[in-house]
Amino acid sequence: MRVKRERSLRQIKDVFYETRVLMGREYTVRRFAREVLGGAIDPVMLSYIENGKRFPSESLVRRLAAIRNEDPHALLTLLWRDRMLHAFGKELRRVLAAPRAVEGITDAELAVRMSQAMAALPDDGSWISLREWRRSFEGEGTRGNRSKHRGEKHSSVGEQVEALLRDRGIVEVQRGRVRRRERHYVAQGRDEKVALAMEFCALFVKALLDKIALEEANTGTYLRNHFLHIEAEQLPEFRRRLDTFLRELAQEFAADQSATTRFLNVLVAATTM
Repeated sequence: MRVKRERSLRQIKDVFYETRVLMGREYTVRRFAREVLGGAIDPVMLSYIENGKRFPSESLVRRLAAIRNEDPHALLTLLWRDRMLHAFGKELRRVLAAPRAVEGITDAELAVRMSQAMAALPDDGSWISLREWRRSFEGEGTRGNRSKHRGEKHSSVGEQVEALLRDRGIVEVQRGRVRRRERHYVAQGRDEKVALAMEFCALFVKALLDKIALEEANTGTYLRNHFLHIEAEQLPEFRRRLDTFLRELAQEFAADQSATTRFLNVLVAATTM
């Protein structure tokens, strides 16, 4: 039985799209903007929002939350995170003069798929179907007339993730099966480092917003900070022991993907000021 997984990197554009689609096929962008959103937005602009080309206003997000009978802060955090990631990615690419995307795949999407792919492999190193493994981290469906295009895009995501993990010796693939060899991925090259930076930024922004804007909700986010003075010659040993402890902790608690597990992405940063 295939396990239904939670969507990763859910964006505010996805919420607008799914709200309209779930109301029925007769709700075109024009009708949804006029009847459901009360004419608060032009249909063309709503189309831009659904395609991720524009961000909605906070008042429009609050209106959508009321329609969905949801806490507006839960949707506003998606909007805030998306805007922060957009600004961060824009400035990061300006600094590095990196391409906007990797073979048509956005940096943030590629980074998330990489993490999902590694987490979906059995912890004991046993073999699983390559096809089922790819399904665990490829995209979740298509949208209307763009189904063929998006299907091709998702296929390229799966192929690129598989190639990167094989090149780094993280996975082993034989005769339609795959298994884990290593757990840790180290980015190499400019494009991979940009993707990794986008993932780190997404994790940090989400953690901050969970604690600041959704502090009363059970988001599953753990966020703590510690300050200390340390002798310069002790820094390498501190980092080594921190890395060892985190690896052991991850190996102790890691479980195979199932209906009862949650996908957890851990970001640890220790930096001098």
